[in-house]
Amino acid sequence: MPSFEDMPPVPSAERLRDDPASNRFVLETDGGEAFAVYRRIDGRLVISHTEVPAALRGRGIGSRLAKAVFDHARSRGERIVPACSFIADWAHRHPDEEAVLAGRPTPP
Repeated sequence: MPSFEDMPPVPSAERLRDDPASNRFVLETDGGEAFAVYRRIDGRLVISHTEVPAALRGRGIGSRLAKAVFDHARSRGERIVPACSFIADWAHRHPDEEAVLAGRPTPP
């Protein structure tokens, strides 16, 4: 299975937007929007669902969404609880992101 590093670079038109009013992170792409539903609970970011439009599936957009969400959480010092099976599987396949997961020790 290809790693995230083997994937094509994120197109410049893509960007992650936090929409706290709807508890969603939205990855805007040329072909539509992918999103991750979250809740902030006890200082943790619980990701409960992700969705990529059917027409955009199979292009690595879900993985780019996951990476962007992890990067966002890391930049804010937040920890992620992967309640969504896609996010949990993605995190399992990317052990370098383990420090961002809730319940994991923070590296020195």
